[in-house]
Amino acid sequence: MSHFLRDHNYKATKHVSTNLVLATMVLMTSVFAYGFENSVLSTVQAMNAYERTFGEYNEKKKTYGFTVDHLAYLNAFPLVAYAIGVIIFSQIGERFGRKAVFYSMNCICIIGVAICYAGRTYAWALAGRMIINLHVGAEAWLVPMWLAEIVPAAVRGSNFDTVVAIYAFSHVLAGFIAAIITNETSKIHGDDSWKIPIAVMFAFPALALSLAWIVPESPRWLLRQGRFKQAVESLYYINGADKNYSAEQEAQLLLETIENAPTKGGWNELFRGVNKRRTLGGLVAAGSNQLTGQAFASTYGTVFLKQINVMDPFTGTLIKRAGLLVGCIFVITMVEKIGRRRVILVVGAITTVVLMVMGGLGTVPNATKPVQHGILAMSIIFPCAYMIAYGSPMTVIKAEIPHTSLRDKSNMLFWTVSNLCNILVTFTLPYLLKAPYANLGAQVGFVYGSISFVFLVLTFLMLPEMTGKSLEEVDEMFEKRVPAWRSRDFRATGIAADVTRLENDHTLVAAGSDKSHSAEHLEQVQSANKRSP
Repeated sequence: MSHFLRDHNYKATKHVSTNLVLATMVLMTSVFAYGFENSVLSTVQAMNAYERTFGEYNEKKKTYGFTVDHLAYLNAFPLVAYAIGVIIFSQIGERFGRKAVFYSMNCICIIGVAICYAGRTYAWALAGRMIINLHVGAEAWLVPMWLAEIVPAAVRGSNFDTVVAIYAFSHVLAGFIAAIITNETSKIHGDDSWKIPIAVMFAFPALALSLAWIVPESPRWLLRQGRFKQAVESLYYINGADKNYSAEQEAQLLLETIENAPTKGGWNELFRGVNKRRTLGGLVAAGSNQLTGQAFASTYGTVFLKQINVMDPFTGTLIKRAGLLVGCIFVITMVEKIGRRRVILVVGAITTVVLMVMGGLGTVPNATKPVQHGILAMSIIFPCAYMIAYGSPMTVIKAEIPHTSLRDKSNMLFWTVSNLCNILVTFTLPYLLKAPYANLGAQVGFVYGSISFVFLVLTFLMLPEMTGKSLEEVDEMFEKRVPAWRSRDFRATGIAADVTRLENDHTLVAAGSDKSHSAEHLEQVQSANKRSP
């Protein structure tokens, strides 16, 4: 079937082929599973029937529920499994390829869902979530990087033809659909209220497994493994809809950038020379993903709405998920026009203000209904602003910023750090929100608002504009030590510029120039590669 698709590949847009669309849809099915799982599991924990099955009876309140400790463990411990998933599957991906990770992680997901559905004790619920998070860790490491490696620069994280930004859209859409389902099932009395949403979770990893053959192996990974012919086939499978496109030429150029790179891919290279700046920038993106309060919006969003008791928490969660969807659509349609860096700085400032306002309202003693509604409004606006500023753009930046030869190791480091930050926030948040501990309630906005401001400063200083640039052009930009605040207008020369033109226009001829890479030059490169040990 893959040969059929290779021979029947057509242009969907100027830069996107039907095979790229199909491959992206399969990867997004896996991302959809990730988003659906997170939304369902974070929402059902606020359902009365779920609390009765897995929680404890509170004699003082005469109700079932989770203790602060058990709520923290239920949401934080699975993130340890997430970190383990990142570490294990990054090694599998570097050794055996991206497809090996894709198959194994979806099989693991099905096992975890089965345990969550059948379990009847707190220990089983926790075990099921931890197994599912092995899949989540693998998926979070794999998919953004895989997309960045197969998608042309012109559509990577850019306008309505975007592919990589749809990673976040798929995740958010899954959360919105999960919120619709849980909002309806929350009205059911008994265990079906939480078992039905969990049962639906089976569908998405099963579908991803059945369609995995559609996605090609990463050509850049194949070249690093010395499998030139297969890399050419992978490039042609994606871009062959353009009859003027030469997969072999692009493969030669990619191979040339890998072999001529001063960085050869060792762990010690991560913090050496210009790679130190790239690694630190990736760590800023990884930290901002979590430390700016995403767990407050997602993992504990429904629990917080139930605590302030202004409206039905499941209806409120549905509204928040719809806002996230709007935010993600904004990212997809506007990043190319505005630039990812500007989006982060402007909307990140709005995110900071929203959090500070919520914190300020939380200081009002004996809060009146208008104050409570203000807190509710800020808690609904925050997830949308977070998605635009930190959620979607930073996900793409983590995939783009590493050096080509350090991509696997860098992404493992970034996702591990991101997860450690997530564990920190997820574990501490119940203690910050509830009595008898800090009991900050809405004042937690001061904590995350301050952190958001710090990351705005770091973004201005450390994260360059990479929208519309090939991965090789990004390499050259860092080698030339272009300051982050001057990166928007940077244009590469030489091989990196050729790769960008090949990806974007399928031509090696530079704009305004009569020079090109000739067949003779490519033959010389190929001969040199053959002579290399």
